[in-house]
Amino acid sequence: MTARRLGAGLAVLAIATPLAACTSGSGGEPLTTRSSATAAIADYTDRSMRVGIASLSTSDTLDPAKITTSGGYAIASQLYDTLTVFSKTGAVEPSLATSVEAGDNAATWTVTLRDDAKWQDGSPVTADDVLFTLDRIFDKKLPPASSLPFVDPKRIDKVDDHTLTFHLKYPTSVFAEAFATPTLSIVPKTFDAAKPIGSGPFKLGDYTAGNRVTFTANQDYWGDGPHTSGLELISFADAAAEAKALIGGQIDVASGIDATQAKVIHAAGGGLNVQSYATSGTLTWVMNVKQKPFDNPVARQALRLAVDRQQLIDQVYDGYATIGNDYFSPFDPLYNKDLPQRTPDAVQAKSMLEKAGFTLPVKVELVGAPTTAWSNAANELLVQQGKAAGFDITFKKVDESTFYGDGYGTYPLSLSYWGFLGIFNQAAFTVTKDAPYNSSHWQDDEFNTAYDKAVRSVDPAEQKTLVAQMQKIEYDRGAYLVPAFLDSISAYAADVSGYSTWPNTDGGNGYHFAGLGFIAK
Repeated sequence: MTARRLGAGLAVLAIATPLAACTSGSGGEPLTTRSSATAAIADYTDRSMRVGIASLSTSDTLDPAKITTSGGYAIASQLYDTLTVFSKTGAVEPSLATSVEAGDNAATWTVTLRDDAKWQDGSPVTADDVLFTLDRIFDKKLPPASSLPFVDPKRIDKVDDHTLTFHLKYPTSVFAEAFATPTLSIVPKTFDAAKPIGSGPFKLGDYTAGNRVTFTANQDYWGDGPHTSGLELISFADAAAEAKALIGGQIDVASGIDATQAKVIHAAGGGLNVQSYATSGTLTWVMNVKQKPFDNPVARQALRLAVDRQQLIDQVYDGYATIGNDYFSPFDPLYNKDLPQRTPDAVQAKSMLEKAGFTLPVKVELVGAPTTAWSNAANELLVQQGKAAGFDITFKKVDESTFYGDGYGTYPLSLSYWGFLGIFNQAAFTVTKDAPYNSSHWQDDEFNTAYDKAVRSVDPAEQKTLVAQMQKIEYDRGAYLVPAFLDSISAYAADVSGYSTWPNTDGGNGYHFAGLGFIAK
């Protein structure tokens, strides 16, 4: 099975994950102007790509298995590789693996590694490194272990230096998808998080957490690019500062801006390009079921009814978002599109609270940080919308490092950003009984049972039914308020090329910055 045939081979077991087509500018006036996006790229040995990125944080880590922030994902995407990846179209494709083949009705899986992949010190990537990566994750009980419940780390056979066979705890159809996340980046058996090397397109240079990261090109990289001598990720306090830096020529790419700044950039002229497209990234309000009032499901449903999602999209996102329905992963083909779209009803919300014995207004503390260009504005709008529905919400603003610090997971109500994960990975990380990032602390036996059955199923029809059941449970009594899915809006200089849409990943260009370059002169 060749690299390009992976998706087709997996489709026999309904494992390929094609996503629905996405369009640019889901709501407002189209922003996309991509005159240089596909122009020929020259390989520059003396010029770095400077990328503005608002999500760098002092909580970022160089250890991919411990990533909790968008900045961590951005860094890992430059340094490391995963066995599989989600492509631009959403299909699961090889990365370090050239093939991933199921056997014994999906109870065993054979992974064949590339023979041309090297670590950034020049040594080859081998099966021993994959074994080390997984042993480390399971032995240390690191968060990614939760997304591999079917893997038995003691039953992975090394066939040769580039081949491994996984004997699973039970058959599964989501093996390839599960490995397509930066948290499961493969690291060398000599891994040192203080001085990390990977097999990705860039080598780490200088690193100042929350401020700036520099990289140099990995000339031995097996894939496309890099087309520049290096890469700089530069943090900005807000989208306005990032846009100003692009207009002033201090950066080449503004990777995550809002519609207001995109229009400022567009108006500045000078050949600057702006691109927007629909993604499944979402700012979701997390209702902590260990804290009042959200220990009561009535309060959770009432807050969901309090939110005017269209007003949020129009006022905060300037139309550049798609409405959500309180569960994740809209581009996953198993996403449940049959549930009625939840609409605002402040009168019903207030009535529900009163009937449940709440004294109105219900006081709630909302803790939030500017994790995206829109976070604070979204929280401020929730404060206003909650009043009519019987809530008195106090918004406590903190910085991103504080937000993801020791208090994370204790806030009664908070706003978190999640980029693309398939339904099963999203559940494993944020919803199930063993989820490492379940800051809502919500548990539901019926949900967990449906999830366990769905992961084990190799019958597409059965799996679809079980996932629909999972998302109906989240819709009815879950603890996440998912109001909308954000468009990605980025901008770049006139001489930058290689920019493309990655609707199923985080950040500008899906953090695939190795594919960017400067136009040949």
